[in-house]
Formats: sequence, structure tokens, C-alpha cells
Amino acid sequence: MKVMEFLLTLMVWGVIEDDPEPEQQQNTSSESQTDQPALNVVEESGDEIEEKEKKSVDLITPAFGLLTIMDDITEDKMDDDQIEDEINIDTSEKILRITQDDKPLDWTAEPENPFREPTPPPPAKQNEDMQLKKPTTSISLKTHMPIPLIEYLCQLQNCSFKELHVLFHNLDARRQIVEHLRQSVQLRTSHLKPACRNFLVHCHDLTVQSASIVPAMSGYLGITVRGYYYVKHNFKLCHPYLPCIIEFGGGHHRSFYPLEVLCVIKNKMKGGCN
Repeated sequence: MKVMEFLLTLMVWGVIEDDPEPEQQQNTSSESQTDQPALNVVEESGDEIEEKEKKSVDLITPAFGLLTIMDDITEDKMDDDQIEDEINIDTSEKILRITQDDKPLDWTAEPENPFREPTPPPPAKQNEDMQLKKPTTSISLKTHMPIPLIEYLCQLQNCSFKELHVLFHNLDARRQIVEHLRQSVQLRTSHLKPACRNFLVHCHDLTVQSASIVPAMSGYLGITVRGYYYVKHNFKLCHPYLPCIIEFGGGHHRSFYPLEVLCVIKNKMKGGCN
């Protein structure tokens, strides 16, 4: 019975195999190696090793406290670029850079701030500037030298040039000016050269419109007094918005003279060239 039970257990559980011998293990290992593909050994060059080292440096995280390695590498690159730039710069530019750094010249000084209010000059300098700005060509009415008509009228009315322009729109002031120019003084042209070509002009009235609107030569030329003096005499009027002196001739003929081509004289004129 015991023998039968033993056989039954063998049939159920099977036979336990013993460990293989060392020779069999070597044979199996050699067979497995032959089954696997052969490995190729590649030698890496120096540039590839440096690239791998840089990649390994890039993978370093700040958690390990090695972030300064990246900063050192970037600083080295910047230093190399600066050295190359310095080599390419000409000697003249280097000298100019040195002089600008030292600032020995006046034109290298920093410009003033345009938004800052300028400091006022001392009172003594202000008085000197005012004296220099005062007009020195003021002519007295008592002299016998020719005076420009516009300047004479400003002195006569004791007004500025702008105020004189307003007075011409006042009928009473216009009548007074015309009466004074007709009886008290003589008018003479001053735009012709030589001076002996200038002639006397009699003031009979003032035009209502300015020299840039009044038609010249009774209008048959189709140009204004301003254009006539520019074309005929090559004289460009500086004040074309002022009225003109009217001188009546024979019949319906009228001549127009801008104020700035006339001057005032006190004494009686003598003919001929001086």
C-alpha cells in the first residue's frame, strides 16, 4: 500500500529536476549570446563629448545650486564677442571714444534739458541787452533828411505800426493824414536808382483797399499795384496790405503809390542829380 501511495504522489506532482551542471549553464549562456545581435562600439570625438557635456550642464537645475555654471558660460561668450568688436574698430574710433570718455572738448558736453526753464540773467546784463535792443535809427521830425513815409506817420500820430494800420480805417484820421501830407510836407519816391530819377508826388487821397487789391494803370494791365512794382521795378512790397497814395492827373487818370516807396522831405526839393 505504501508503494502505491508513493507512485500516486509521483504521478501527481511529477519529478523534481536537479540543478543543471556547470557545463550546461555555460553552453546555454553561449547560445543566448549567439542569438543576440552584435554590438558595435563607436568611438566618440572630442567635439561630441563637449556637446554632451554642455547638454548635461543645461540639464542641471537650480535645485542643486549649480546655476552659476550657466552664467559663467554666457559671460565667457560675451567677453569673446567684445574682444572681436574691439579688434575690428579702427584706431581713429578708439581715439574718439577715449576723448569722449574723458570729455576734454566742449562739443562733447551734455546738452541742456529743453524742459528746464533757463536761469534768468543778472539785472546788469538785462539792462545792457535792453540798451542794445533800443532802435538807434530814430529820426527827428526837425531834420531835413528824407524820412520814410510810414515811419513819419508813426511819429506824427505817436503810435505803433499796428495802430497806424487801424487808423487808416478811421475816416477822420484818414482826412487829417491826407490834409497834412498835402499842405505841410513834400513827398518823393525813393525806390528808383539812381536817386536823381526819383520825382515828387502830390497826395490827393488814400485808397480804401490795399496795394495787393488796387488795380494798377486803371486796370487794363490786369495786375495789382503790388504786382506792377514787382514786375516793373523789381521791388517787392513788405507791407502790401497798407493803402496807397492817390495822385490825380489829367482827365480821369490816377496814379497809385504804395506808402513804402515814398519818403517825406521838409525843405523844397531841387532838381538834378547830386
